[in-house]
Amino acid sequence: MPELPEVEIMRRYFENAAMDKEIVGLEFHDPLFKVFKSEPKDLEKALIGAKFTESQRIGKYLFLKTSKNSWLHLHFGMTGDLEIFRSKELPKYTRFVFQFDDGDKLAFRDLRKFGVIQLVSSPEAFCESSNLGEDLLSVTPEYFREKVSTRKIAIKTALLDQKHFAGIGNWIADEVLFNCGIHPKKPCHSISSEKLQELLLNAQEVVRIAIDRDTHYGEFPEGFFVNYRKEKAVHPKFPNSPVERLVVGGRGTFIVPEKQKL
Repeated sequence: MPELPEVEIMRRYFENAAMDKEIVGLEFHDPLFKVFKSEPKDLEKALIGAKFTESQRIGKYLFLKTSKNSWLHLHFGMTGDLEIFRSKELPKYTRFVFQFDDGDKLAFRDLRKFGVIQLVSSPEAFCESSNLGEDLLSVTPEYFREKVSTRKIAIKTALLDQKHFAGIGNWIADEVLFNCGIHPKKPCHSISSEKLQELLLNAQEVVRIAIDRDTHYGEFPEGFFVNYRKEKAVHPKFPNSPVERLVVGGRGTFIVPEKQKL
């Protein structure tokens, strides 16, 4: 599933591929229109003849502003991505295509069709209606502590809750909890302010490293815990404590018991 780093990489890809080019046509390749949350006629009215002028990412959500002052929201679901092309042959699993005046085409690809293509009035209005919090990379330690420190739920559940800070997905939560030596079932209110600050700063660092190294799922930097994130795997620093799998808040969760004690 595309997480914050992958979506930021796709935002930058989109800017390189599509910014300031006139949209001359759209193609719809999802017969059941599952990924489209706006009508094709509305998308054509808002996009054809316009240019993309601005991109904004909040958590795992991508927003694109046009010269007609409309906003397009793209969400990549579990299997979505973007691909620039010029050939007559569509990239595999293409659901939507932007045609540009220079001959380039940009495909929104989505194998499982859990993605979203939708016109919105603004990113701010979307976040408000969707109860979506601040982007993880803009969250301050003070804000993070304020929103987490009094909660009695498990820390991993709080990290995955997008209403206060958006962008921490399942593998990122496991990564930072391992790095900080925190058991994912530990109640938020029992974690010190210093440890909560460490948790946030580590999460932001992990995300920035993943972005800088153009990380895609399965190609994580050496040293990331996610490289050992499977049951009975052995982390080289803890050879006597194989990775265990738990379920926290309904999500598969992986820990090194020697380091992450409840």
